[in-house]
Amino acid sequence: MGRSGLLFLVFVLNVAHCSDILGPGEKSIIEIRHNITAVLGEDVHLRCIYLGESQIQSAEWKRRTSSKIKFKRLAGFADGKPFSRDNVSNPVSLTNLTVHMQVSSVEVEGEYICEFRSEEEYDFDSVFLTVVARPVIQVEVNSETINGAHYQAVSCSAFGGRPVPQISWLVDSRPLSDYPFTVDVSETLHSNGTSTLSSILRFPTHLQDEDSVTCVVQHPTLPKPTLTTVRVETFTSPNVTIKAEMVQNGGSEFWVVSCISSGGRPDTDIALALNTDEDLQREEHSDSDTKTSSVLLPAAVYEGVNVTCVFDHPTFTDKVSRVLTLPSFYLSGVQLLFSEMRNNSDDSQGTESLELKDGQSDTVIRLQATGNVPHYNVTCQKDDGPLPEGVELVGSSLTVQGPVEHWHAGLYECSFSYHHLKATLKFNVTVKPQVIQPVPPTIQVDLRAEDGHSVIECSAADSVPVANMSWLLPEGVSGVSWFNFTSHNGSHSVRGVLLLPACSPWELTAECVINHPAFEEPENRSITLPLCARPNITINSSTERRDGVEYTEVDCSVESVAPAATITWHVGNSDNSISYLSETQVQADGLVSARSSARFLSSLYSGQNLTCTVEHLSLEAPETKTIHILGPKAPLMSVSVVRQQDSPLWLAVCNCTGEGVGTNLKWVLPENAKGLTSLHSESEGYVRKARLTYLFPLALHEGQQLTCVYQSEHGATETKTLPIPRYYISAVTVLNHTTPLQSRYGDGPFAHRLALQEDHHNQRILLRVEGNVPEYNLNCKRSDGSSVKMDGVAMVFPSELTEQDEGLYSCQASFYHHTATVNIQVEVTSEEKHLAIAAIICMSSALAILLILTVTLWVCCKGYSKTQYKKESLSALTSMMQEPGSPEVKKPAVTENYSEEYDQLVNFSIVIDLKSTV
Repeated sequence: MGRSGLLFLVFVLNVAHCSDILGPGEKSIIEIRHNITAVLGEDVHLRCIYLGESQIQSAEWKRRTSSKIKFKRLAGFADGKPFSRDNVSNPVSLTNLTVHMQVSSVEVEGEYICEFRSEEEYDFDSVFLTVVARPVIQVEVNSETINGAHYQAVSCSAFGGRPVPQISWLVDSRPLSDYPFTVDVSETLHSNGTSTLSSILRFPTHLQDEDSVTCVVQHPTLPKPTLTTVRVETFTSPNVTIKAEMVQNGGSEFWVVSCISSGGRPDTDIALALNTDEDLQREEHSDSDTKTSSVLLPAAVYEGVNVTCVFDHPTFTDKVSRVLTLPSFYLSGVQLLFSEMRNNSDDSQGTESLELKDGQSDTVIRLQATGNVPHYNVTCQKDDGPLPEGVELVGSSLTVQGPVEHWHAGLYECSFSYHHLKATLKFNVTVKPQVIQPVPPTIQVDLRAEDGHSVIECSAADSVPVANMSWLLPEGVSGVSWFNFTSHNGSHSVRGVLLLPACSPWELTAECVINHPAFEEPENRSITLPLCARPNITINSSTERRDGVEYTEVDCSVESVAPAATITWHVGNSDNSISYLSETQVQADGLVSARSSARFLSSLYSGQNLTCTVEHLSLEAPETKTIHILGPKAPLMSVSVVRQQDSPLWLAVCNCTGEGVGTNLKWVLPENAKGLTSLHSESEGYVRKARLTYLFPLALHEGQQLTCVYQSEHGATETKTLPIPRYYISAVTVLNHTTPLQSRYGDGPFAHRLALQEDHHNQRILLRVEGNVPEYNLNCKRSDGSSVKMDGVAMVFPSELTEQDEGLYSCQASFYHHTATVNIQVEVTSEEKHLAIAAIICMSSALAILLILTVTLWVCCKGYSKTQYKKESLSALTSMMQEPGSPEVKKPAVTENYSEEYDQLVNFSIVIDLKSTV
């Protein structure tokens, strides 16, 4: 009995395991959202999807009417055809009744039922649709006056909302206080089911300091509260002032008296008060922040008059006044400004004395009037007549043009006047003779080179009297000299110039000697001339070809002081000279330029040194400059290999460039070379280019080296070696998860088994090419030879897979003669196949266990009379269940009497083995 219970437990566990494989119990058959909120004027989607296994024959949306028991059909499928009405779209399919509906009014709110009918069952579910309306927000600002006080009313309205919106107010980003604000709220219901909420905020303008208020509207259709800020008026106390400015108009003076109010809101009322009935010119001016009221008053008429500005503003408890008294003009007298020019006054005559020095320059006699007149007229005369020549009246000052002379002395009278006011000043000018004092000169010495000479300049400037100048030179040296004299404002200058040779082979000193009464002894200034500069020697060369022959020209140039240098040429270390041409040129700075040129065949002195020898008086010994004559240049060689497009051949290229390059260019190739060789040459001036090509298949020289050889006419040899790469493709691998499929004839796998999902789009099989090739062609085909769509290194199945896509696929990667292939066995699976296989396995296992249980019970019943045979039978059965193999190998020896029973056991064991294999 113990073994029977154990077998029953195994059966129960197996059934439970099969239940797990087949999946959990059924879920909800209809997928739907039971509560939906829609916005008036927009579209809403009603989603309903059938998830069951039944074959749906008809499906529809219905709406419950106001009678509660009646329904109105909206959309669905009848007789396999879709239908819809009342702004409802056609559903997607029989099992997907998703539609979109236009929410045109509040009346669409209510319950909507989705139902599916099949031959076996009727399934339905419902949705309740709630309709809300998004309000339109408007804010207006109005002003009003109540009992003489200025108020502002800000209206905020939310039109057409459902449900009723909420309105609140913010001032300075804070909620309202009770004082001084009042809020009136009203609600209006509309026939379409919506409503309008209005809120009016009132406050006295003079008690509100903030220039803006904010209306806050909250509603379910708004993701966050809507804030609308509007500008409102505020009262600000102004700054008031009065000022007066004098202006010129038509040759007369006027006071412009202005009453000014700034920074106030609203504008200030301004009144300008004068005790006169005269019609005056007035002007009003306003800008964004300032208001000005002005009046124009003749200055001579309104001296000492009081002008009053009266300002009125809502922020003032009383009117504010500002008073300005216009000044009274006076002109009390005239005075001299520079006291150092004054002399003792003559009180009896009421005049002042002014002393000037003879020859004094830049003399200005400044006068100043005492008083507060805005301006005045000035007239001056001398000795009751006009001002003398050289004296001018500039503004209120007398200016003496040039030095002061004796005729500038006399009695001067200057009058200052402004309308009826007048003031006069008399002053006596005397001219004191000037005593001449010796003034020593300023001495300077300068040396410069000019026109091949040394110019020594010596100057004695600004002396009184003029200085005496002479030159002192070494014995045996002579030069050219001259002197210039100038005078300015009583001082004198002398300038002496001495011309000497530009340089000297020895040091030469010249002295400038100056005699003057201010000097106890003559002043000497000496200057030393420089030694002659060494010559500047330059050498350069150039080449040219003429009729295929190369010539070299070498130039040697020498810049020196006169006389010109002597130039000779020598070749190598010997004294051999060559022919040359020389020329001499005198430059603007006095230097002499000597140039010598030698022209010869380059081949005559190729690789030798050419020496230029320079001889000059400034040189202690001849100086040489050497240049090397270059030999012929080696040609430039380059080799490269190029793959040919649309051809299995490769091209080896050898380029050789240089002057006088010939066509003696060839490839050194292996013995098995069978390619095509061609030579092309061209000339550009003296440069010749040769190009040798060799066309060959890659397999012929892969991994080898090709050598290009050039041999010049002189026997020189140049070589360049070109290595040909060695490539390989080792394998093509599948990156997706695969299992090997063994070949019945070979040891390795015949193909890679890969499973793809049925009814899936854009499935890919990723491949990778192993090797060192720079690129490759990858092609995949089915076993019937048809091609497969490729995307780079991936096989692509763009449409849904079916069982027709199963089979053997072959992919080959190739690069010239290198190839590699992979075979892929594609299988298409689905969830239904998986469940079916699992069910077959479970049922087979269950039947096997039942069979084992039945056999076991039968053996147990037969074993009570023959214990020995029972043990042997059970042991045989147990061994067959635990170890695979033929029953003939495992069966024990039995007697003939029980052979029939044993044959039955063997038959049952074979059946069990076959079932297990399946």
